Amino acid sequence: MRFVADSSLLVRLYSYHSKTESIERFLAAGPKVVSLSDPARGELLNVLLRQQDRADQFLADLEKGFCLRLQPVYWPRAFQQAESLARRFSPTLRPGGHDLVIGCGAVTVGGTGFVSFDRNSRQRPLAAAAGLRGLAPADASAPSMQMQRLEGSGTVVTIS
Repeated sequence: MRFVADSSLLVRLYSYHSKTESIERFLAAGPKVVSLSDPARGELLNVLLRQQDRADQFLADLEKGFCLRLQPVYWPRAFQQAESLARRFSPTLRPGGHDLVIGCGAVTVGGTGFVSFDRNSRQRPLAAAAGLRGLAPADASAPSMQMQRLEGSGTVVTIS
């Protein structure tokens, strides 16, 4: 299974949030590559620039390509899917444009499961509507359960 995550996974990892131990264990428990799209890179960089030295570490890790890599997304296909999802689900799910693009980017890169630690994620229900298996912690402040469910399920986590 190829999991796609929103940026909350890497924000927590690079912010040294108190809840990141399980994420670090997940990444260290065997070879894994965390892929991210250009919009996710920009989103993460924006958040990490607010914290001393976090952006530099993120960019260095991305350049090394050891655990992080940029994931190309065929945006015309993602935008077509976004429009299709909007037509079908906007009245009920009320997604934002960013949520539509993230969810459809996840499908376009071949994702089959979606992970978010964002407590009020609008992307999770949209990802489910797009056919992705939703994996969300019962309590977004406790990612260890989430990471245990992911461990052994695959080696690629894509950040949309």
